[in-house]
Amino acid sequence: MTDPTTTTSTTGDDPLDRDYLERNYLALGCADVLVDVVAMYLESVPYKLAGLQAALAASDSAEFAKLIHGLKGESGSVGAHLVTARAAVLEQHARQGDLAACSSGMPELEQELQRAIAVLQQEFTG
Repeated sequence: MTDPTTTTSTTGDDPLDRDYLERNYLALGCADVLVDVVAMYLESVPYKLAGLQAALAASDSAEFAKLIHGLKGESGSVGAHLVTARAAVLEQHARQGDLAACSSGMPELEQELQRAIAVLQQEFTG
């Protein structure tokens, strides 16, 4: 595990908002809390993705909106700002009942999730 007390500044390509992590965890001496939050996030993401796919298959925009809203918040809590941004767009589509846009936006969301997960696993898990 990389030392979670060391961060670099956020770059446009970095899937994590390092400044957010610094302000909300590391500067407060809560690196251990961040490690726990990341572990819970990594555990929950596959279930959220499965639920999103099931909601799309069932044409259930309300369920999709609920799940994507949760994923958006959870992603924000680990600094996965690009996932958060993609989830916000999908949530808006779902609230408008536009499941076609949700479906077409899922590959980008999944790509950003993969990037964020890879960095989180590398830096915060043993």
